[in-house]
Amino acid sequence: MLQSGPWTAFVSLRLMRNNVTFRHPAEFISSSENDGILATRGADWFVSLLRRIDALSVQSELCQEDWGVVIFVERGGKRFWIGLSQWPEGEQAWLAHFHHHSFAWLQRRSAAGRRELERLIVDFHSVLASEPAVHNVAWYHESDMGRAEAQGSATPNTD
Repeated sequence: MLQSGPWTAFVSLRLMRNNVTFRHPAEFISSSENDGILATRGADWFVSLLRRIDALSVQSELCQEDWGVVIFVERGGKRFWIGLSQWPEGEQAWLAHFHHHSFAWLQRRSAAGRRELERLIVDFHSVLASEPAVHNVAWYHESDMGRAEAQGSATPNTD
């Protein structure tokens, strides 16, 4: 159990999982024929899930990447990006990962920025838990994503 103090936010975020896999029946829409990369037009269902989070501002323009889609969001004066791709390919399983905005250098180092990212992750978990179409939710640390034997957790928080 963490004791409260000036390092609590830093330690708790380091222990917070920021990658989530889950199943949702949304149709996979490829960015081009047979490339296996999620297109921005295929992420509307995910954006609608994000819009359920209180006080979260979601940018309407999504960003196409060579691995999937990026959604830019803001809450509490803090900026973040959320990645979405299919995981594993072809099984209606999805991977979402939560990060500080690319140019939010001070936000990453501030306790307030870390707390807001943690709050965003926890609130998104609540949205997933309340959505009947979502199942098989598993949260992972960033460092676990490259390991084949990684064990996911039912919640983003430390066990």
